[in-house]
Amino acid sequence: MGRLANMWRVSFRSIFFRFIILFVSISVLIQIINFVTYNVYLQYVQTRIERNYDSSLSNVAASLNHLFEGIYQSNFLLSLDPSVLSVFSGEGDAEGTAKYADISQSVRSLARIKYIDSSIDSAYIFKRKDDLIISNEGTYSASYFYDKVYRFEEYPAEFWKTHSSGYKLFSILPPSQTSGSERNEGKVIIPIVQSKIAEYWSNNLYVINLNAQYIVRLLQDYKLTPGSVLFIADKNGTMLASSEPDFVRNPELQAFMGSLLEAPDSKSQAVYKKQKMRVVTLNTNFFYNDVVMIAGVPENDIRSSLSNMEKLRWVSAIFTLLLSLILSVAFSKNLYAPIKSLVDRLNGPQTKGKRSMNEFEYLNDEIGRIMNNVQTLNQQLSYALPLANEQFLVKMLKYNYLYDDVSVEAYQKNGSFSFENDHFMIALFQFNFRKPFYDSFNESFQNDSSRMLTKLLTSLLPMDYPCYLLEMDSHLFCLLVNVPEGADQVLYQKYCEDIVELFRKDEDFLRVHAGIGSVRRGYKGMRQSYIEAMKALWRISPFDGKRVYTFTEADNEHDVTRYLLSKEDENRLFNLLLSGKKEELHGLLKQIIGHNLSAGITAPLLRELYMRFYMIGLQVLKQRDRELDGEIGKSYTGFILSNESPSVDEITESIFAYFENVATVCGESQDKFDVGSFKAFISQHYHEDIHLEMLAEKYNTSAQYMSRLLKRELGVGFQEYLLDLRIRKAKELLAQSERKIGDIWEAVGFNNRNTFIRAFKGKEGITPSEYRSNMSK
Repeated sequence: MGRLANMWRVSFRSIFFRFIILFVSISVLIQIINFVTYNVYLQYVQTRIERNYDSSLSNVAASLNHLFEGIYQSNFLLSLDPSVLSVFSGEGDAEGTAKYADISQSVRSLARIKYIDSSIDSAYIFKRKDDLIISNEGTYSASYFYDKVYRFEEYPAEFWKTHSSGYKLFSILPPSQTSGSERNEGKVIIPIVQSKIAEYWSNNLYVINLNAQYIVRLLQDYKLTPGSVLFIADKNGTMLASSEPDFVRNPELQAFMGSLLEAPDSKSQAVYKKQKMRVVTLNTNFFYNDVVMIAGVPENDIRSSLSNMEKLRWVSAIFTLLLSLILSVAFSKNLYAPIKSLVDRLNGPQTKGKRSMNEFEYLNDEIGRIMNNVQTLNQQLSYALPLANEQFLVKMLKYNYLYDDVSVEAYQKNGSFSFENDHFMIALFQFNFRKPFYDSFNESFQNDSSRMLTKLLTSLLPMDYPCYLLEMDSHLFCLLVNVPEGADQVLYQKYCEDIVELFRKDEDFLRVHAGIGSVRRGYKGMRQSYIEAMKALWRISPFDGKRVYTFTEADNEHDVTRYLLSKEDENRLFNLLLSGKKEELHGLLKQIIGHNLSAGITAPLLRELYMRFYMIGLQVLKQRDRELDGEIGKSYTGFILSNESPSVDEITESIFAYFENVATVCGESQDKFDVGSFKAFISQHYHEDIHLEMLAEKYNTSAQYMSRLLKRELGVGFQEYLLDLRIRKAKELLAQSERKIGDIWEAVGFNNRNTFIRAFKGKEGITPSEYRSNMSK
């Protein structure tokens, strides 16, 4: 037994054995589902039929109530005829012609009652004192009427002579078979007896004979299944009507109804004609008479509606069982073969056939390890691009026509770098730091902000597709997503919204805007998505709370009739900048801007034009291997991406100033700068009002070039160098002379006392007075 148990345990751990169990289990599960589904649906059908019968019985009750209400209303019609009231009440009985006239008029009125409704078989008044029947067909003696004309099996003539309604307004008698005249032979009649017409009570009877066949047909019309049986019974258990035509003389039907009336539940089960019946009961009333309505539905009728489904269930069960047994072995072998091969391959040849654990567990561990390695590698490749590759992607986005597909492919091949997919999407983040930020944080923190923003953006990146985070400019970050065909922007739109939401509470210090381009194919598509992301940033209004804008095809529809810049104009501007022909350059710029303004260009499109000019300037600077001063370049980039709404004149002025700076930088002399001569000049004139424009004029260059040159040669900016020199001279005067502080700040070139004290304390950590006090000790 122990050996068998061990073999079972080893076999059960095998995937092959588990596959067989799986297929057999699926077959068993399908059978269970089929069985449960069939029984649930059967129960649903039964419940549905019961609900429908509740509705049907209510409709029957409403129809019959309407019928009896109409019959009762005939009482009021008769009350309008004085002759009928005279005959019925028996008061002031007339003699001779007058009496005959009243009776004749009553016959006509009763005839009208008979034809009110097709269910009324006859109507008559029984004058007991005179032993006279006045009916819609004429007058009869009571003995003759109840014996020859309307003979009731259940109600002989003596019954009517002694019947008392007990001052009951409206009573319905149990149905009775009739005979007598040929017209009344074999009918089933339900007598409705009234002892009052209008306000007149009488010992006489006003009787309406209702044809039970009308109610039988009504009940038959409301049968929902062929074998159903419907009943109406009074509170004493007497059957008033049934959907069965022979219900009056059917003792089995009477016994069945009696058993149903004794059942406490309104929905129960019973047996009729050897068939199980589901029973629905409804208690209601017909004009002051309590009745119960009963419907019996054979369960065979319910199941017959599901016969096809039951046959299908059995065929499906047998077919599934056989098929599962055949496929369980065949599929298990075929499915297990590659798994076995994969496990052996991962284990290595030295461990082939020796596995210490279940194949599922082994593959799960191995796949988990591989996925972790791949995920780590993707994350490293996505977030930590080599600097050269990052700069290459930045240039590829910034400088449109310097890189074609061939050069891009060649660079990737040489740099062992490639994109996983052939579609790209660009999202741009613009971080606009506001004045309170610069007032609240020191310079070190401000300089470190780009690194912290990069770390934040990287930490929240989705892992679905390869992503590359690029710093395009100061506080301008580009998210390059390499996606497969068919991917959408929803995931990264949510990412952008999450980033923006992080800074919502700190908008006094920093405002974040995000523009999202479309998913495009190829490298040209990457560039197009970058332009779209730029356009999306421009379309963010500073006057509403929207901080993220996704570029759509609808945004292009606004540009259909625009004129921006033709390729010929781009080439001409590029060449004029390279050659330094400023007058022709200015003329062409005025012509292009004027043409766009006359075409009704909008402010966002004018910004786009500015961006096109900006890109041309970058191309020229790259061609000359020059660059604008860092602060100046940032000012133009900030102007493009600003959320403010500058006027057309301000944008035009900025365009001309930008091209002037580019032309000046490209035309600057490359002669060696004499830094010694410069330092000597500054040492002699530091106390004067020295500024970059004056120095640029002295050395025949531009202020921008002079700023960049001094920073490169001196290691610090011009203003920083001049401030250090003035503070150093002020320290000498404070330590070596008795001059007043007011004389000293003027002597070293400061404009006022407060500026001097604030600058001195910023550099030395103490005030000028405290410094002098320390030096005198």
